[in-house]
Amino acid sequence: MAKVRAPLMSFDARGKLADSLVYLGWKGLKTVRQYVIPANPKTELQKKQRAYFKTAVGEWHTSGFTADDVKAWNLLALALKEALSGFNIYLRLKLDALIAVKDWNPIYNVSIAATDGDTATLTATGFEALSYMLYYGTSKTAMFNTTQ
Repeated sequence: MAKVRAPLMSFDARGKLADSLVYLGWKGLKTVRQYVIPANPKTELQKKQRAYFKTAVGEWHTSGFTADDVKAWNLLALALKEALSGFNIYLRLKLDALIAVKDWNPIYNVSIAATDGDTATLTATGFEALSYMLYYGTSKTAMFNTTQ
């Protein structure tokens, strides 16, 4: 990798030039390197993993999640205290289910009725009568309590 001062007679250059050179910034330096076609192993395991991702992402987009459903996924990400979005959490759980060949039973139409003092009514639609985990707390970033 070569350091350059004024690449392509300019102050900055980024990107690929004629499938031969790649100009980029790296740790604050302007650099240029040879273009290399990335290795793309097309093993059966790689194809299977890509199919899992395609299925999971496709289902996120076609499952008919409402804005409240997406908000609930984002709140789950906050409750799990990980720097992930609801989409990332959905993908993780969906991929785990696909890889382990387990049934996937998401819930939809999550809504919370007006609260009365210390109580609230939560309704949701699921495909089967299963046990689900509910996270709750004093704010969306402090959901320390759980119940099934």
